[in-house]
Amino acid sequence: MNIPETIHETIDRNGLIPNGAKVVAGVSGGADSVALLRALHQLGIPCTVAHMNHQLRGDESEADERFVRELAGELNRPVVVKSVAVRELAENSGLSIEMAARQARHDFFAEFEDSVIALAHHADDQAETFILKLARGAGSEGLGGMPCSQKIGQLRLIRPMLNIPREEILQWLEENHFGWREDASNADETFLRNRVRHTILPLLEKELNPNIRETIRRTMDILREENAWMEGLLTGTSLRDSSTLPLAARRRVLRKWLFEQGAETADFDAVEKILALVDAGEGSTVFELSKRQRVVVEYGNPRFEHVGQASLPAQGRQGCLPHVRLTTERGTGWRKDHGKGAGILPAEASFDADKVGDSPIEVRSYRLGDRIAPIGMEGSRKLQDIFTDQKVPRAQRPSIPVVVCRGEIIWIPGYRTARGWEVDGKNGVAVHVRAE
Repeated sequence: MNIPETIHETIDRNGLIPNGAKVVAGVSGGADSVALLRALHQLGIPCTVAHMNHQLRGDESEADERFVRELAGELNRPVVVKSVAVRELAENSGLSIEMAARQARHDFFAEFEDSVIALAHHADDQAETFILKLARGAGSEGLGGMPCSQKIGQLRLIRPMLNIPREEILQWLEENHFGWREDASNADETFLRNRVRHTILPLLEKELNPNIRETIRRTMDILREENAWMEGLLTGTSLRDSSTLPLAARRRVLRKWLFEQGAETADFDAVEKILALVDAGEGSTVFELSKRQRVVVEYGNPRFEHVGQASLPAQGRQGCLPHVRLTTERGTGWRKDHGKGAGILPAEASFDADKVGDSPIEVRSYRLGDRIAPIGMEGSRKLQDIFTDQKVPRAQRPSIPVVVCRGEIIWIPGYRTARGWEVDGKNGVAVHVRAE
């Protein structure tokens, strides 16, 4: 197999490197990542070399770092190295060594803005991942394995070697006399993945199917394609909109939301328990995803938090809301608020132009003691009571836009406007306001 040519075809076929995108190659010093870097070099694809020193193997880790620095120098590529005490990170976070290392690498890669991160996962990694996911009870999304292109928050990962068996990677390196670093821990079967690699898959090849790796890869391809189709059906479906969907779709939407928030893990049990809390719809309950992350469910609305850092919406000075934009235009008639719930944007409303006059219409955040005289009701109501009735979680209330004119609250977008600011019939002169 011509490794560079295969990688080039995969990149082109899947559009892995958009025009103008910077490429960062994650290089550990092992055979797979060295092959990836040398192939990218031969293809004339400029990249930055990124190496993480996990500080797990003492002098060996330092030797890996020196090797990668020398390789980058040989290829005349810039190199960025970061050292992280992964064992300490695992102890403090409650994660396994493997998960802590993965999280540290993702945090490192996220430091490269406007870049795609090229990783050296190969075909054998896929087969091992399938066995591990199957043993843990994953669904089709997990069993589909790693995609060749993946977005995790703002991080974009590409894997152009997923169709290449490791045996062919090693053969290409040896034929070209390219050296690499051997990680002794890859033979340590206290790590579950190593047991799958060295014991379980060879046993399956011997006792069940000599082509088991290829069979698994083909099954994963089918599952990924079906999973992509199901994802397409749910495009644009928010967590709020998913309540009437079948359970399988609701699980999928919730899992997607969790990972969009930056969840490190979201197994079946976690998804089921969070859905149960959402369905209960009462009170406030905290579900701990890990020592570092949790989901708070208030009145059926989930909120993701990093422990010790509540995920409150960003607010500007003096209570302004930089994430909300108001636009106004003069016209006639009445545009009715959709009334789907306080703070659900975009929303529109209309006000009597004569009453507004030349006064500015502004938006700010909620303040304790705020009141509005809702149209269609007698007297006034505290916004605090309105939010309670609408089951708006306390943590979300500061982000609800409050529209004011001459110091009076005239509109809660998504809820209703204030009495006394109505437009006089279909031909009445109006100021139309849109919040988005």
